[in-house]
Amino acid sequence: MTPVLAVAGLRHSFGSLVVADDITFDLEGGRALGIVGPNGAGKSTLLNLISGTLRPSSGTVLLDGRDISRWPADRRCRLGIGRTYQVPRPFAELTVFENALVAASAGAGLRGSAAYDAAAGALDRTGLRRHANEGAGRLPLLDRKRLELARALATGPRLLLLDEIGGGLTEPELRELVATVTGLRGAGLAVIWIEHIVHALLEVVDEMLCLAAGRVLARGDPRDVLASPAVRDVYLGPELAA
Repeated sequence: MTPVLAVAGLRHSFGSLVVADDITFDLEGGRALGIVGPNGAGKSTLLNLISGTLRPSSGTVLLDGRDISRWPADRRCRLGIGRTYQVPRPFAELTVFENALVAASAGAGLRGSAAYDAAAGALDRTGLRRHANEGAGRLPLLDRKRLELARALATGPRLLLLDEIGGGLTEPELRELVATVTGLRGAGLAVIWIEHIVHALLEVVDEMLCLAAGRVLARGDPRDVLASPAVRDVYLGPELAA
């Protein structure tokens, strides 16, 4: 089976600072990969390289077997890569539905009823339909996170990239988010989730990858990765320090 995503020998640097160094992995549909590592390890940079915000210095990014390594972010989005960011920045002056509609129209290139259906479906999947006509700027943090996720889903992704979407949530809110992401993976999406809240990842991901200084330090079963002495030496996340 061709993986949804295949990354091989991915490398990128800013001058002499190497932020991605020979990163290789693949991910099938319906599977979730958790990414951990210390601050500055290159985690968000990796998502930027996959989504097209950055282009790699070398290496390849394949989506469904197609080489998209030099494609711009908008083209990758229309092909099936959805992305969230650490800090949600909705269009505060628009409603929740309008925010999702912008994503469906500008991100996926949909028009008319197809764009409306994609936006409405994304709100349903994230539990935001009841807030559809509310101003996005007035949402509490959990619902802003949900809207960030809904905007990514409105583009119709096959690969979903989540960048610390659980940060700042209470434990009950985090459980709701975990249930949502688990459902998306169960529906066949491939998911890559960067998160410092390790117990949330353990409930969702099938595999874990630890980055340090832009390199893959460990990859495999999540609990084996977290128990690795090499990982514990460089990454003492909040739940590894005990």
